[in-house]
Amino acid sequence: MRGQWWIVAQREMTERLRDKGFIFSTALLFVIVAAAAVLPAVFSGGTDDYDVAVTSSAQPLVAARPGEDPDTRIALREVADDAAAEAAVRSGDVDAAVVTGDRGAVIVGDRTVSDTLAGVLRDRIGTAQTVQGFQDLGVDRAETERVLSLPPPATQLLDPDAVDPLLVYFLGLAFAVLFFQIVVIFGYSIAQSVVQEKQTRVIELLVTTVPVRQLLIGKILGNGILAFGQVLLLVAAGLGALALAQPELLESLPGIPSAAVWFLVFFVLGFAMLSCLWAAAGAMASRLEDLQSTATPVQMFVMLPFFASFLANEPGALQTALSYIPLSSPMVMPKRVVQGDVALWEPLLSLLIIAATAVLFVAVARRLYENSLLQTGRSLGFRSAWRKAV
Repeated sequence: MRGQWWIVAQREMTERLRDKGFIFSTALLFVIVAAAAVLPAVFSGGTDDYDVAVTSSAQPLVAARPGEDPDTRIALREVADDAAAEAAVRSGDVDAAVVTGDRGAVIVGDRTVSDTLAGVLRDRIGTAQTVQGFQDLGVDRAETERVLSLPPPATQLLDPDAVDPLLVYFLGLAFAVLFFQIVVIFGYSIAQSVVQEKQTRVIELLVTTVPVRQLLIGKILGNGILAFGQVLLLVAAGLGALALAQPELLESLPGIPSAAVWFLVFFVLGFAMLSCLWAAAGAMASRLEDLQSTATPVQMFVMLPFFASFLANEPGALQTALSYIPLSSPMVMPKRVVQGDVALWEPLLSLLIIAATAVLFVAVARRLYENSLLQTGRSLGFRSAWRKAV
């Protein structure tokens, strides 16, 4: 009989991997996680390139100045006159034009001019006009240029290593959603598998060759391996996308990779703690239609800590307490690791509490599972399932 639990686990994994819905959902989640890490950098970063038409009289006003933002590049195209500059704008050959006349320098656009481009052009024109004005008053041009090129005031940060609270919030949200979603999806899958075997009477054949305890171990292990593989894939997708698109973010927050590792460890123990209860919920139901009622208590065990984790956005007593409660700690403790306010012993203690709770839950779930698995015809309540059936 040794090793029969592994045969059951292989059967569970094979059936799940044949499910096209599972493969599609995994691929979709992979794309969503990677895109969530890459797209912000794609839309917010990069260099802005502009083409501006200028006449010979306007060109000195919009010459490049030292100290400008290198991410905004402006290429000047000299045209014959103001009419040619306006024609280039209308045809779309350039993004804007600068012309001079009785009103002074004018920035010409078609329907609109980019705020970034307009801001740079105004700065250049204003500086050039200031230099020319002082030169007309007899001030040396080089001296005026020197004064205007003085650097702006420096910025001093009192706490430069502080973590952005908004970033911590979104990372904590990602950990919580990932844990909640995977545990519920795979947990409900375990429960459905158990009740289907009862409803089709397949379980009566299985228990003649495989002990009930090994059936429970195999189901939890098989689904647990796939669940961990999916979570590992998604975490790797997120970290990999961040490393490619926003390497400066990982450099500024070294706690993100370590928090991801802690999350994976917490996920393994958290899944082991809760999955056995899902199996017991399936065993207590006799039909798929009855599964919702027997699985509701287990769903509450996952949903209530999930929503409670949203209340613990800020460091404090509530967040600290939730990071030690075994049902919520897999979602809250990794967030505290990102914040950088935890000592090494704190997540280790939290893991120890989860492990102790898992031992208790496994013992309870095993008894409910063994007492309910062969009971057909009606769903069992907790008391009936707890008592040894005769």
